[in-house]
Amino acid sequence: MALVIGLTITATACADDVISRNVNDLPAAARTVLNKQFNNTKVSYIKIDKEIFQSTSYEIQLVNGWEVSFDSKGNWTEVDCKKTGTVPAYFIPTAIKNTVKDMFPNERITKIEKDSREYEVELSNDVDLKFDKKGNLKEVD
Repeated sequence: MALVIGLTITATACADDVISRNVNDLPAAARTVLNKQFNNTKVSYIKIDKEIFQSTSYEIQLVNGWEVSFDSKGNWTEVDCKKTGTVPAYFIPTAIKNTVKDMFPNERITKIEKDSREYEVELSNDVDLKFDKKGNLKEVD
C-alpha cells in the first residue's frame, strides 16, 4: 500500500505543465489546424499539460479570447469561442450544423467539444446539446 501511495505522489509531483508561445511546441496536425482555421489570429499562450502515464494535451489561448484544445496527436478536442464569436464551420460536422440550423435557427454555436463517444455543443442562448459520433441528437439541456 505504501508503494502505491508513494508512486501516486511521485507521479503527481512529476506531472509538468509548460507555458509557451511557440507554436512549434505543438504537434504538426495542431499547427496545421491553427494555420488554416485561425491564420489571422495570434496565439496569446499555449499550455502544455504533460501527465505521467498519460498523454500530453495542449490548450491554446488566442488573443481574441478564443480557446482551442488538442490531444497529444494534434487532434482538436475543444473549440471555445463564447467570448467573441462563432465556432468555425470546419469543426462542426454537417449533421450537427443541420440540426442546430433546424431547431435553433437564430443561434450560433459558440463552443464544441468532442471525445471518442460524443460531441457537446453550446449555443449562444446557453442551450447545451449532446450528439453521438454520427451527429444524432441525444440530449438538450
